[in-house]
Amino acid sequence: MNQNLAKIRKAPKKDYDNFRKYFAFACVDLVILDGKSVLLTKRTRNPYKGYWHLPGSMIHKTETMHEAAKRSAKEELNLKIKITKLVGVYESLDGFRHDVSHGFLVQVIGGKIKTDFQSSDIGFFKTLPKKTLPHHRLVIRDALKAKP
Repeated sequence: MNQNLAKIRKAPKKDYDNFRKYFAFACVDLVILDGKSVLLTKRTRNPYKGYWHLPGSMIHKTETMHEAAKRSAKEELNLKIKITKLVGVYESLDGFRHDVSHGFLVQVIGGKIKTDFQSSDIGFFKTLPKKTLPHHRLVIRDALKAKP
């Protein structure tokens, strides 16, 4: 892991809200498969509060995309992962925020799944719930095609 990770700080809400009015956010999304079922969590905050989504995070200054993916897996799911493949780059443009997301197919190599405050529910789905983030549907579709 990058030594700079200790320096990662969260932006104050006022700065975050101002930034999202003008700029896109670089993000990572994690595709964890069990056969043809995909792990989704139900969001407790905006954007897309109440929707099912892939676990993931914004990429913080001083961390690589791979480091962000590993941090996100640990923070959101209590899992240690191995990145298998970059599935693609996807955009989500909505009234709340503009995300440029890097979708990764990952393999769980340790830990026991549990969610944090960002999710109210978790599950593996063969058929995606109706309220699944639109760009995550594309990431999942492409990950299933790319699965070795």
